[in-house]
Amino acid sequence: MARVTLTDDIIGELERLKRETGLGPMKLLARSDNVPQGLNSAIINTWLNRKTESARADHLEFVLAAYRAVPPVIPITDELRAQLNEELARTGHTPTSLLNALRPYPKALNAALVSRWSTGRTVSAKGELWRFVMDGLKALPNAK
Repeated sequence: MARVTLTDDIIGELERLKRETGLGPMKLLARSDNVPQGLNSAIINTWLNRKTESARADHLEFVLAAYRAVPPVIPITDELRAQLNEELARTGHTPTSLLNALRPYPKALNAALVSRWSTGRTVSAKGELWRFVMDGLKALPNAK
């Protein structure tokens, strides 16, 4: 099998994708189909920890493609949390009534999740879910 040198740029890309997706190697492989034979999370960790200087080309290509296919996770900063709470207050919605107003909504979204975002108990969100909620709130009228 052909091997690829793990340059600083490649390792940096892997680290960035891991951080943006919120998935470690084990979770990435667990959610992936058709994982190449011989590839496991320990191998990916040796790349990330710079314990090896090269990787099988098919393994590296698979891991990069799998990470790139995962929607990014965004940190919910105090500023973003404040924007969410301001929009909830402006519209007069609770997380439950908000989702009722935004039907249909993504399967992965629920009122408990929106509530945890608003209180700070959950500090990150899938980008597409956050955007769905915030875009939906901005499109709603002010409370009467």
